[in-house]
Amino acid sequence: MKSKLSVFLFSCVCCLFLTTCEQDEWADWRVQNQLWLEQNKTKEGVQVTHTGLQYKIVASPSQAERRPNSTSLISASYKGTLIDGTPFDPSTGVGTSTYYNYLSSAIAGWQEGIQKMHVHDTYIFYIPYNLAYGEDGSGTEGTSSFIPPYSTLIFEVTLTGASN
Repeated sequence: MKSKLSVFLFSCVCCLFLTTCEQDEWADWRVQNQLWLEQNKTKEGVQVTHTGLQYKIVASPSQAERRPNSTSLISASYKGTLIDGTPFDPSTGVGTSTYYNYLSSAIAGWQEGIQKMHVHDTYIFYIPYNLAYGEDGSGTEGTSSFIPPYSTLIFEVTLTGASN
């Protein structure tokens, strides 16, 4: 009964979004992303935080390694796609990309997710648009680095280093 009520309420919310976003060219994409996240969180191994970040632990070889904090300088290798499998980082077509920077300069979903990891862990992050590039998206439409508005981002991330 509880799950039927949840599905009904979610359907009502989706209809409300469609009604209020009729003029928005990205309304369908927004709803597709929201439905995708609702389905994804029911999959085995997927955990959801209070902010809505979803993640799955792929490999955690050593709990002894330190975890980064919000001010850490980190390095990570990653692959990033949209929910339809479209890569949004130009270098993901040839393998993984590498990120070297202070965690505080990353999108909110990375900031939250990376702090759960130990060095050498691999996680998959399912980052809702409000923890990524929001209602505006990122990049220029028609380019390989374009991220549409309201996009859920999927990252497979291996944390390769962190200095606190």
